Amino acid sequence: MTNRGTDGTLRHIAVVGASDAGLRATAALRRRGFDDLITLVDAGRGTPPGPDVEPLPHTTVESLDLTHDAGRALRLRDGRSLGFDGLVIATGAAARRPAGLRSGHPAVFALRTFDDHAEGDFGEDAENSLALRAALAANPRVAVVGAGFTGCEVASYCRARGLGVTVVESRAAPLERVLGADMGRVLAGLHRDHGTVMTTGARAVSLRPEGVVTADGALVPADVVVIAAGPAPRTGWLRGSGLDIEDGVLLDATCAAVGASRVVAAGSVARWFNPLFGEVMRVEGDGHAETRSYTAEQAAAAADTLLADGECAMPFDSLPYHRSEQYGTEIQFVGIATGVPHVVAGTLAEREFVAVYSDGQLVTGALCVNSPSQLDRYRRMVAARVPTDVVFAPSTMLKSTV
Repeated sequence: MTNRGTDGTLRHIAVVGASDAGLRATAALRRRGFDDLITLVDAGRGTPPGPDVEPLPHTTVESLDLTHDAGRALRLRDGRSLGFDGLVIATGAAARRPAGLRSGHPAVFALRTFDDHAEGDFGEDAENSLALRAALAANPRVAVVGAGFTGCEVASYCRARGLGVTVVESRAAPLERVLGADMGRVLAGLHRDHGTVMTTGARAVSLRPEGVVTADGALVPADVVVIAAGPAPRTGWLRGSGLDIEDGVLLDATCAAVGASRVVAAGSVARWFNPLFGEVMRVEGDGHAETRSYTAEQAAAAADTLLADGECAMPFDSLPYHRSEQYGTEIQFVGIATGVPHVVAGTLAEREFVAVYSDGQLVTGALCVNSPSQLDRYRRMVAARVPTDVVFAPSTMLKSTV
């Protein structure tokens, strides 16, 4: 299976992964005028993705060979090789299961999102969410490993039903990775006020039939264990390819894979240099509409870069966005959490406020708690990277002793 151009032109593009990103990249290639062969390779999906695309469903890619142009090929599990001129990596991510938490308890649920209606890449999570809710109907004791948005939403759901729940988080505060320690501690109070046991600075290391064991040897009793440790990019098939795949395929600002020509990636499998903030990041999907919109934009950018083939490829910048509802409190965050947050509207005590983050010179993020009407205003400020002195005065600084 060669299907490769011999004159240096793009004649055959392989898309690995019928994820949202893979399907959207395929559609974008067609919209942008690529009318040669596109092969969509996916391990699980059995239905054709659309017209003018050659599907290879139920086909597992074992490895990627980028050794030289004449040998650029996908090595398939059935022994075949699929040559290509251009490659889109869109294999998505799975729910992360840390070592030690993969067996040992009879009722374990691993989630990336707690959403019964999640679609596309999150179909498995929707099934797991439904199964978890069924298990919770028996009034079990619950342990949640991970205090990101998903873990916190599970805890909120459990407490609303009167269940005892303990959250085990290795960082100093819930949501610290996204919101920073200061605001994480503020929101930890929300959990405590509703009866959730929030155990921070504790790393879950193993499971027993009785519950979760932490690094200091303590046992958190639980009849149901929820692993909400975030996504694990599906990059195993890329080992040995020469690509940097630590926590996702490393891309430059145009969504091109670093160290390879005519290879791009999009979606949860990728981390890219976001020129808006000047750093490498990976936007973790949650199945919500805003995340799907981001995926569509990145997939289109990857398609543009592949067709440009290094000439005039445009940088892709994006504004990370998270939304969560916990204990009836709406939490929205846009941008990244740098420096010390400043409360610019409302009060922490009433849990209705806006906190703005900056790098000391420019606005980098905004947290809106029970303040949805304020979101668009601060979203525009973050996107425009307005100077901090336009937004707040020094007297509004939130001290790190909160």
